[in-house]
Amino acid sequence: MMLLLLLACAGPASISLDGDVDTAPPVDDTAPPDDTAPPDTDPPAPIVADIAVAVHPEVATILTATWTQLAPGETWLSWMLDGETYTSPVRTRDAGPAREVVLGLPADTVVTVTLHATPSDASEVQLYPAAAATTGPLPFDLPAPTLALSEPDADPAPFLLTSLDVGPQNFFGPCYVVVLDRAGRVVWYRVTTGRRLTLFPRVAKSGTHVMWEATTYYVPGDPSIFRATLDFEQSSETTIPGLGFTYDELEDGRILYDEAETAYDYHLTRRELDGTDTRLWSCAPWMAPFSVDYWACAANTTLYDPVADVVLYSMFQTSTVVAIAPETGEIQWELGQFPGGLGFSPDDIQLELQHYPNPTPDGTLLLTTHVPGQRRQHIREFAIADGVATQVWDYTADGYYGDYAGEATRLPAGNTLINFGTDGVLREVTPARDVVWELDWAGHLLGHVTPIDDLYALNRGW
Repeated sequence: MMLLLLLACAGPASISLDGDVDTAPPVDDTAPPDDTAPPDTDPPAPIVADIAVAVHPEVATILTATWTQLAPGETWLSWMLDGETYTSPVRTRDAGPAREVVLGLPADTVVTVTLHATPSDASEVQLYPAAAATTGPLPFDLPAPTLALSEPDADPAPFLLTSLDVGPQNFFGPCYVVVLDRAGRVVWYRVTTGRRLTLFPRVAKSGTHVMWEATTYYVPGDPSIFRATLDFEQSSETTIPGLGFTYDELEDGRILYDEAETAYDYHLTRRELDGTDTRLWSCAPWMAPFSVDYWACAANTTLYDPVADVVLYSMFQTSTVVAIAPETGEIQWELGQFPGGLGFSPDDIQLELQHYPNPTPDGTLLLTTHVPGQRRQHIREFAIADGVATQVWDYTADGYYGDYAGEATRLPAGNTLINFGTDGVLREVTPARDVVWELDWAGHLLGHVTPIDDLYALNRGW
């Protein structure tokens, strides 16, 4: 950890249009007095003091600036990275101790942080430039990925939230929740302790923090769901003894999860705000006419679709997806190998070990599925209407294959982000199926991926 003192200006400076700091010209004591010059005025008093920058104690890619706010006013930080200028949010602060974090920095990176301050009774910005500060290294067991391709047509979201199993055997941890920039650099991380499994890091429905699970299906311990701001000024852990593999959050903060009572008995359960549980749907009685096998009801996805107001529950062993009402537990439709569900168009389509069915912005359903009998991954997009799932787009991935896990999600600009699960690769393709971005994590199991526009939004807390 490195501690660096910022150098406060003796008097306020101003920013010129080209971004340089302007200072007053030297005074010529030999010049005759100028009777027309305005009377001398004292510069405004500084409103901050005792400024310091240090590496965050828990995340080495975060720098923390602290100072004393001498008077009320607006303050914010700025810095440069890769030739671009970035700023923290402008905040109005009262007099007293103050802090702000610098987010979005890679490890082992030198940056110069400047504190900007505007007194509440003035409009002139005071600048307090700093010497260079350096972020720390990544944890020794957190490998860096390789950026294989980055084209201009890639989605503009600057960051991605995902998880990574760094252990020698996938699904047994240790796992990290990480944020990447589009250059493939880790800019934030958090380890899941106890070798518990993390596959579904998410942005909370409020948009103000991140959340992730730590499941114990393969190892002893207590399964939990965590919430935290990026600087960990706020964090919480909720133990959920019945938590299986998957979970999601409703708009009001209630948790939906697959409750693994046994390897044969799975339930869709809702954790209420008061900590009690409500079982919405029990899979085994419904699945029994088709299969009573081990893991027949085991889920690899529990996902709430707020537009359709259904929970998408995906069972990989029986290659079936059901849509369930989140309040009543009633099945709205079923898709896959369980008989009697939606038809396919074309009618030769089938699902095989499908993963992460999820809605697109256009209201279609997107998922990844294996090609039966082949080591190939297939992405399918369906429009569901009148009892039929009609395929409207597809993509067959060549070169990579995840034996387990993986997903495909539609990005806001229209591209599709594909996660190859145990193969450790992320790939972004255009609607025309051109590959425009690719990241390789060398066979480490990847979890759910979420694009992020603003890291500071995830630091607001609850």
